[in-house]
Amino acid sequence: MVDQLKLFLAKKQTAAGTPETGLLAADLIEVESGSKVEPDVAVTEIDLVAGNFDQDKAVIGRQKANVTLTVPIRNFGVADASVEPDFGVLLECSKFTKTENNSYYTYTPDSTSTTDCTVWEYDGNLAVASCLLRKAGNVMFNPKITLDFAGDSIGRFEFTGAGQYGGAPANATQPAIAKNRTKVPALRSVTSQMNGDSDYRFINLEIDFSQTIEPTTLPSGSTGVGVSKITTRKAKFTGKFYREITTIVDPEAAMFACTEGALNVSWSLSDEIIIQCTTAQITKVAPSEESGVQTWDIEGQLNLNNFIIRVLGADSSSSSSSSSSSSSSS
Repeated sequence: MVDQLKLFLAKKQTAAGTPETGLLAADLIEVESGSKVEPDVAVTEIDLVAGNFDQDKAVIGRQKANVTLTVPIRNFGVADASVEPDFGVLLECSKFTKTENNSYYTYTPDSTSTTDCTVWEYDGNLAVASCLLRKAGNVMFNPKITLDFAGDSIGRFEFTGAGQYGGAPANATQPAIAKNRTKVPALRSVTSQMNGDSDYRFINLEIDFSQTIEPTTLPSGSTGVGVSKITTRKAKFTGKFYREITTIVDPEAAMFACTEGALNVSWSLSDEIIIQCTTAQITKVAPSEESGVQTWDIEGQLNLNNFIIRVLGADSSSSSSSSSSSSSSS
């Protein structure tokens, strides 16, 4: 089995707390290497005092799953196609709501959504019945956005989630899929603001919603795990910026004044990708350097849920040339 040949599918669950059983090639999520579904199983050793040093069987308890999916941020083709970007499913399972207008999909954090999803990971072997299939259900996520302007010059989502583990993996056959060929746009010709000021020069930026995921306990279930809950959200940002004199930008003055301002980044042709918070607040400014050039490390928080990410949709969100996964993956 080869890591590069792994395959991930994700599908919103029709009913929260009820894993889907028939994921298809159309549910493909195109992720970076290092993405994974892994068991998080509670094990209790039995240590009884009985006049000897032998070992009793351990008890296998709740069977949770941890899921990590890293996805490049890209638009998915042309307007008017009305196909959601594949990572949109993961945002909707991160307590974000979705709206669509002319194939532009906008995602906003909310406090009421209960959408969860099922995630399948196929090991990397394309022969029939020659890979292992791991399943996780009732999964909800915390999204983190990283924008590396000075390094590899692309944006990424990292979704870390938790849910119910689907049990020991079974032999399976990967479904035949068709990749989406829309290129990942470079972080060039970027329009940006920090604290409502376009004079800040970004080197990197990370936005972490810091959502805590709690898979609940379900004693009547075979895994002991029920629905997942997002119990907190503390949206934060950290970034590195070139240092300037105060007549150009003054982050410390903004911090002491508790100023809220726009944090905006848009790129990819005519703003096909937009990340925006209108009420970002700076909470820490520290002097630093980048390759000998003086910089600031700035931290802050995103207030009032006034955040959106808008992405252009596509002709095809990795459509399938075969729908064999439901029969090959039970």
